[in-house]
Amino acid sequence: MAGVLTTPAGIAYISLFFISGIICFAAIPRARMISDADIRRGLVGMLVATGIWGIFKTGYFLVPDPLKEPAYIIGLVFGFGTVWAWLYFASAYSGRQLHQNSSIRLLSTGVFLTVVTVKVTNPLHGLYFTISEATTPFRYLAINHGIVHWIATGFSYVLAAVGLFMIFEVYVKSEYDSRLLAGMTGLLGLPVIFDLIAITTPTLIEFIYAPVGVAGFAVGAVFLFGDRLLAVGAASQAGNLTLIVDDDGRIKDYSAAMVDSFPDLGGSVGESLEDVFPELRAAQNGTKNVVTQNNGTQPSHYLVSSQSMGVGGSETDVLTLNDISERERQRQQLLKRERELDQRNELYRAILAASFSFVFRIDIEMRFNYVSESAESFVGYEPEELTGEHISVLAADDESLTTAVERLDEVTNGQTAQIRDHPIVTQSGRTTYIDMRLVPIYDPSVSRDKRTADDVTEVQVMVQDASQRRKREGLISVLNRVLRHNVRNELTVINGRAELLANELDGGAKSSAETIVQAGERLSDIAESARQIEENREVSPELQAVDIIPTVSDTIERLEQRHPGVGVTTELPDTAVAETLPRIGTAMWELLENVAEHTGSDPVVKITVIKRNDSVVLTIADEGPGIPKEEEEVLVKGKEQPLVHGQGLGLYLAYWIVVTVGADIEVSGSESGTTIQIHLPTPTDSS
Repeated sequence: MAGVLTTPAGIAYISLFFISGIICFAAIPRARMISDADIRRGLVGMLVATGIWGIFKTGYFLVPDPLKEPAYIIGLVFGFGTVWAWLYFASAYSGRQLHQNSSIRLLSTGVFLTVVTVKVTNPLHGLYFTISEATTPFRYLAINHGIVHWIATGFSYVLAAVGLFMIFEVYVKSEYDSRLLAGMTGLLGLPVIFDLIAITTPTLIEFIYAPVGVAGFAVGAVFLFGDRLLAVGAASQAGNLTLIVDDDGRIKDYSAAMVDSFPDLGGSVGESLEDVFPELRAAQNGTKNVVTQNNGTQPSHYLVSSQSMGVGGSETDVLTLNDISERERQRQQLLKRERELDQRNELYRAILAASFSFVFRIDIEMRFNYVSESAESFVGYEPEELTGEHISVLAADDESLTTAVERLDEVTNGQTAQIRDHPIVTQSGRTTYIDMRLVPIYDPSVSRDKRTADDVTEVQVMVQDASQRRKREGLISVLNRVLRHNVRNELTVINGRAELLANELDGGAKSSAETIVQAGERLSDIAESARQIEENREVSPELQAVDIIPTVSDTIERLEQRHPGVGVTTELPDTAVAETLPRIGTAMWELLENVAEHTGSDPVVKITVIKRNDSVVLTIADEGPGIPKEEEEVLVKGKEQPLVHGQGLGLYLAYWIVVTVGADIEVSGSESGTTIQIHLPTPTDSS
């Protein structure tokens, strides 16, 4: 021991291994501050193992001779452990998962324990090394390594080379300037040169110099270039578009692909990211996570992610940009589509709100799938209370339930249906009446031209409160009964008495009595028209295929009998089937009677029927003075005026019947006559 400390060479060797161990221990606190857990474990493990190895190598020169062999063996065990810690670090740093693979970890543990067993049992077999006294370059007990040692050492060097390959692969693929990092990492291989020299020449003692290389790597990795080392590793795993930013927000480096996509970054190392690329700086700060670049006809969109890497409290951010242009364009299209759908839904909701009191959707099992919020104020149930319930919860009685089920069955077979004056029971037990329009809802995945009844998934029921209409129609019925019975009976008395007076009186008195008779007859006609309006008040009746030619012929015959002075000409086909109701004859009669009574002393009327592809056109043309504007508005718009009502309700009755059977009416008038056309739709299944 005295010989070692008394020579410069001995002091140099002791100092070399002691300082190497101390450097490794000194680096541990900073290494423990690395944010990535796996990289931290691997690097700290390597520093701990190497530090202990260096200290025991130092101790080998200083402890008494009997303790030298145990000290060297303990150092060998930790030295071999350094190799596995290095592999763990290299796997984690390069983004591989080898260190997490349970099979590899189990195999590694077995190999480690096998080699350690051989090392520890060396005093028994002496195959690993022997000790002999040497005097060059100073007096000490030299280690003579055996064949087993060189096998284990060669194996260790192979494992270390695998780790170096993983690390250098990261440097090469990162596209960053990693020359300093490569040189720093290369220090790990420097001791191999010393080992080879020691084998071939006595200038250096044969003592394994690996702790020196690890110490050099520790200084660079932890104290000098730690931030850059971690940043390059993170960037290589992140992708091609990466940029490294320091604590102060300054650009430290960037990949070549980054400059290709963002040319303004060229030559910006050391500059503030805020000044060079403010949008990316905002993404780094979390203000937004997408940046846009307009280099071509379409903008490119990039999703920005930030990963903080650091050693010893110093943080470096690695910003990674992933091209999401196609996904962003799809997202924009979806947003546009959603806005359009929202607008349509709002329009749909507004139309429904204006046209109906509330809306149901009922599935094929007769259960409520959807209930609009407006239903609560009408039926008393909250939408959630009705959803999932059978429609019988609102049924007033068995008869109304049967009617609803029958109509729903029709709609699930692809038809539409209407129900008027349908009774339902509210949550409070009150019976009220509704009008319903029922339409099928099909599976949206089936195209319109391929839909069948099997594709109906729901029925949409649009509901209108019928209470006010029922009250209004009840009042109309009462008034009509008064007109039909009370007024008509009284008019019969008045007309009878007036006719008696006209027969008994002469002169002015006789003329007055006849005027009373005429007025009474006009009032009777008005009462009769009101009765027919009341009978035909149904707004949306079920239409049927009707051959209108017999109806037209009967109406003409009636006109000729009642008004024989009217000249009638016709152009009629043998048949003309329209989708209408027989009541259309009443409308035609009112129009013809208006011609007979208001077109002069010798009225002439021409009646034609023309069949078209989608309609049957009934035309009534006269040669009178032309229809007054007020009467035209009654026929075209149903506009009511006191003057027109004073003349009668015939034209209004004609208008009402035409519109309630789904027909259209056109009126054209001039000084030479009036033409009225009624366009009746043809049945959808007619040829």
